[in-house]
Amino acid sequence: MLPINFHRTFIPERRYVSALLKFAALGKQGSLSEIAEQTSIPMGESSGKTPAILDYARGMGLVEVTPKSSIKKPVLTPLGEIVYAEDKFLGEKVTQWLVHMNLCCSRVGAKAWHEVFAKSRITLGTRFTEAQLEDYLIKLFGPVKKRTRTGPLVLTYFEDEALARSSVLAKEGEFLVRTKAPLLDVYAIPYSAYILFLLEEFFPGQNQVTLTDFNNETSWFDICLWSQFDVEYILSVIERKGFISVDRQMKPWIIEKKADARDVWPLIYSEFV
Repeated sequence: MLPINFHRTFIPERRYVSALLKFAALGKQGSLSEIAEQTSIPMGESSGKTPAILDYARGMGLVEVTPKSSIKKPVLTPLGEIVYAEDKFLGEKVTQWLVHMNLCCSRVGAKAWHEVFAKSRITLGTRFTEAQLEDYLIKLFGPVKKRTRTGPLVLTYFEDEALARSSVLAKEGEFLVRTKAPLLDVYAIPYSAYILFLLEEFFPGQNQVTLTDFNNETSWFDICLWSQFDVEYILSVIERKGFISVDRQMKPWIIEKKADARDVWPLIYSEFV
């Protein structure tokens, strides 16, 4: 996962993420300063947005980058390829939810996002103030002198230039309130692709996984903030697409893989008008 301070206090501005996706799509590589020059992502002599945007794109599951090298060559993932082709500025709500899910994922995303959206459903709850969130993160990661532990995490979901269209967070007075991932039929294929991705990432070589093991490892239902009823409903919707099946005769239920994620990612926008 990306470290707690990977963002360098910057939010993930969609226009810069898009510029990086274009850089990757063209098969380019370069140092951070060269990437900045070719993408127009700001980069100063000692700091700038380029490394943060590169890490955001990685944490969103849109690119993979050769680790520990001064020359960076971002390569589009299957999700990155379809996002670049169909929604290169990450403006669609479904896109923003998918990249949010990745930011919260323990295999792909960022530590702070994982702790807040995947692990804190009981300890922090779904309704909290920014001060409570800051205290929660300080308990986990310790205090810092010149900046907050929360960093740009909250602002990311209230700035349209970032991921505000997802409506992951809402404000009610002084409180921040988490919202559920959409329970809509049109999300069935995107969710199918994401479940297949998680199965391949967390359970390689396994075609059948219990629902309990699936969420224990991935925390996906917690990231989506779904109840048991919500999970049962959305699985029935997803199952109709034929990419996964659910064995309800067994307790706990068993998810069965019927396709590969790489074959379903290209279809995620096919039912959106």
